[in-house]
Parts: sequence; structure tokens; C-alpha cells
Amino acid sequence: MPNPLFYRNVVPLNRETHRALRLKSPDQPLDYARGAHLIPALIDEFATAAPEIPIAFLPGAAQPTAVFVTGIRPGSNAFVTPEGRWDAAYVPAYLRRYPFIIGNVPNADPVFCIDDRYEGFDEKTGEPLFSASGEPTQRIAEALQFANNYQTAAERTDAFGRKLQELGLFRSVSLDAKMPDGESTVVHGLLIVDEEVLTGLPDDKFLELRRGGYLKPIYAHLLSLGIISRLTGKAGARAPAPAPAEPAPVSDA
Repeated sequence: MPNPLFYRNVVPLNRETHRALRLKSPDQPLDYARGAHLIPALIDEFATAAPEIPIAFLPGAAQPTAVFVTGIRPGSNAFVTPEGRWDAAYVPAYLRRYPFIIGNVPNADPVFCIDDRYEGFDEKTGEPLFSASGEPTQRIAEALQFANNYQTAAERTDAFGRKLQELGLFRSVSLDAKMPDGESTVVHGLLIVDEEVLTGLPDDKFLELRRGGYLKPIYAHLLSLGIISRLTGKAGARAPAPAPAEPAPVSDA
């Protein structure tokens, strides 16, 4: 099974194997996300993130998956600064959870795991993950709770996507954008809620959305689409400056 986005080598956290492991902040904390123009989103985040980060959906095998649109060209994240930091007040939970994750094992209980290739892991500096006697530290307790909460919220988000799909509320879109330098770019394969179909739902189906607590995230998603144009400005600011022209040769003649 492939590793999740950003994770390079997911392994169970082990008090013996990882007894000496410490966690520090790398010089560029979010450098690993620099090339991600889409990042998984949770239904719980929609309302808070909507004023800053566009939210859309990707088609999935079981149901569409909610994502933050963080760039208008594949391979480029407009929210990660040259210093590897996040350029917005709201940081997606997917990034805040890394490098920890709950691993699902067939026919067994979920396992708390880490990406052991994360640059922030060290054996000399940083916060210890275990005490000298091998007991998990407060840092691990907090990371485990956050990872469990993330897992629960992800299940709610999947249920949300299934309900919207069941009601036929999605439509496919492509994001066309023109960069400040004149270059055009297109992001294909996204889904958004069709407002016309939403408005035309029978009363009983609309009531299902209200009772499920889905109306607020739907409207937050729709609101967030209005700020997609801001990504072109952010992306333009992240683009490297053109190389200076070579000086013309000077003749002595």
C-alpha cells in the first residue's frame, strides 16, 4: 500500500526502537508540502479555513474526497513561503498532524505511527518522545490525541462526501487561471457543489442535509470558491524572479 501524501516511510512508533528519538522543528518546517497544490481537508475545518483557502473535492473510489486547493498549477503550493513556512492564519490539520498518523492494520487494532524519514526527527536535539524509562512523553500524548481526532473527523468527512454524491450535488470543474507573467494554467478533475441542484432539492432531501449538520460546511465550501483568484497573486509572488539578462559584449573598436 502506498504511503499517504508527504509520508515516506510509515512505521509503528516503538518505545524500544525509538527510545532515543527527539522531535525538533526543521529550518524549513513545511518544505515537504511545497509541491502540493491539493491537501486533504476535513469537514470540521471548512468554516474556519474558507476565508483563506479554497475548498473543493476530488473523485474517489468510495466517495469524493475533500481537499484544500493550495495552488493553481500542479507541483506548486502558493501557501508555502521560500522559507518553508505557511502563509496564512489557518494551517490545515493534515499538516499539523504530520509526521504522526494512525495506521490501519487489517484484522487488528489501529496503530500509532510516524514517518521515520521526517527531517525533524533527531537523537541529539529536540523534544524527547520517550522518557529515560521508556514512557511516552506529553508530546506523544498530544500527538496521539490529535491523530485520533483527525481519524474521527476524516470518517465524518467521508460520510459527508457520500451524502453529497448520493444526492447528485457534485459537478466537475476545471480551474483556469492566468499568472501575473501572462502564463495560463489549468487544474483539471475537481468537483464542487452545484448550487442550482442544491437549491432545487426536494424539501425532504434538503432536510436530510440540515439534520446531518451538512449545510454549514456546504456553504463554507461555496464561499471559499470566491477566493480562488487570490491564488494567482500568491503563486506569482512565489515564482522565482527571472534571471538578469547577460550584458552585451563591449567592443574596443
